[in-house]
Amino acid sequence: MIARLRQMSSTQDVNKYLRISASYLWIGTGTLFACYLYVVGSLTFSMVKQQDMEQSIKGLISTMSTQELSYLSVQRHLTEDSAGELGLVPASSLSFAREQRVFAWNVGR
Repeated sequence: MIARLRQMSSTQDVNKYLRISASYLWIGTGTLFACYLYVVGSLTFSMVKQQDMEQSIKGLISTMSTQELSYLSVQRHLTEDSAGELGLVPASSLSFAREQRVFAWNVGR
């Protein structure tokens, strides 16, 4: 009878060990699946954002090209009279800044 109880207790220990191992296995599998979903979702959203940015850049390049073309067209036909029509005025006089000596700081010059 004691041998039978020992056999039953070892069987119960094995079953308990298998249940615990199976629960850890399911928890690990769930965690790995959650990580997989996060990585796949992150990559998907990153690619969608990159495609949106590429479309935006294409639009900006097109707008820049149009603006550059209009600038070159205006520059080609720019005269003093047409500049006055655009609101530009001739520059009065040019002034330049020059160095002046300061008493205390430039003693050794």
